[in-house]
Amino acid sequence: MRQLYGNDSNTNTLYAVAAVIDKIPESSALSNLESEGLSLLAIDKENVHGKAAPPRRFGEPANEESDILVSIHNEQKSQSPTGVTHEIGLRLANTVFVNGKESTLLGMQWTRDNTTNAYTLDSTINMTSCAVKSTSSASTSPHLKLPLYPIGDRRTVIASMGNILRQISKSSDPNSQEPIPASSELEKDLPRYIKEHNITDQRVSVWALVEKPDIKVGDPSLPTRDYLIQSLSQGGKLHRVVSGGGGWGKKQGLLSLDPEISFSGSAQRHALVGLDQLFNPSADAEMDLPPFLAKGLVGEDLSLLSQVATAGDFIQFFVSVDPASIQDAVPSNAGRSDGNITYRFGMVSKAEERSPSDMMDGNDNITVVPNSFGALSEKSISYTQPMAQGGETPGSSTKLDIPGCQVVVKSV
Repeated sequence: MRQLYGNDSNTNTLYAVAAVIDKIPESSALSNLESEGLSLLAIDKENVHGKAAPPRRFGEPANEESDILVSIHNEQKSQSPTGVTHEIGLRLANTVFVNGKESTLLGMQWTRDNTTNAYTLDSTINMTSCAVKSTSSASTSPHLKLPLYPIGDRRTVIASMGNILRQISKSSDPNSQEPIPASSELEKDLPRYIKEHNITDQRVSVWALVEKPDIKVGDPSLPTRDYLIQSLSQGGKLHRVVSGGGGWGKKQGLLSLDPEISFSGSAQRHALVGLDQLFNPSADAEMDLPPFLAKGLVGEDLSLLSQVATAGDFIQFFVSVDPASIQDAVPSNAGRSDGNITYRFGMVSKAEERSPSDMMDGNDNITVVPNSFGALSEKSISYTQPMAQGGETPGSSTKLDIPGCQVVVKSV
């Protein structure tokens, strides 16, 4: 604290928010290593909002899963009518075997001693959600790493309800309306993929890319990574296939998709308050939210309650692959120290396949990486970006829970 603020007598109260996450991403774009460590961001208190955890009995499960949301704003575009920037949400680590809590997100208030100029911890609050706004004076450049491989062809959705996919088109022709059970293609193509790639562990995770008919990717023959990036920037969404296949009667061939595209805690932005009010609540306090929080549950946030896919949408299935086997979309200079902050969030690679020596890279030294902030989750992240083309919603959101995927936003 003293290193940040020195002996500034005008700063009597400081706040800090600490979250326990699974891993820290390696800053170099040429490395897939993940490590333990600290990721620090110093920011004005006005740019941090949170929600206190409600009291509950010992052993009682939490009402909602904790998450953090980082919004990267561009000062040059702050007057845009939508106000949408790059937003990355992250599920926290499971700490139940460390402190008995499903996750750990703490707000802290520090007070300066006028005699010693030292800061002492005054109070702490358990939180369920925290939203942080970071402003960049330079333009921002996003890069995505999506280790996925396509299975089958792009098909038309014929029938679905909620997050249940019932029928897709038999042909990849966009005008085809002849239906087949939704799981038919996967039941045929997945065993072939497993055999061709000599996969001994036949537990293969599958994702579905759902696209609205108005999404126009320039060249359908683009490499998988480039196609996915273009589709997601126009409103395409990735959903994990959580169950399905087999069955009989009306349940034959159904697929169940994970409907979540953002996290409920940070999506309910009307419930977030500033740090001053969080530690000093007042019934008469004005709920003045900054623009990046005031929008609340509007636009795509309502899709938390809507259908995953509707008739006429397009769907394409993918399987996850080893992150090291694909070309990284992040430029080689994304981790360099040039005065601008690089934000790097993503998913941990398959932890059970990584040895401690892989993650520590053979040494126990502490490495300091300036101008870098980020975290990795074993659960999932969410990503909202400005729409590449105009539409009814100001931003495009999707949930990413692919092992080894990353979202990197760099100021350029």
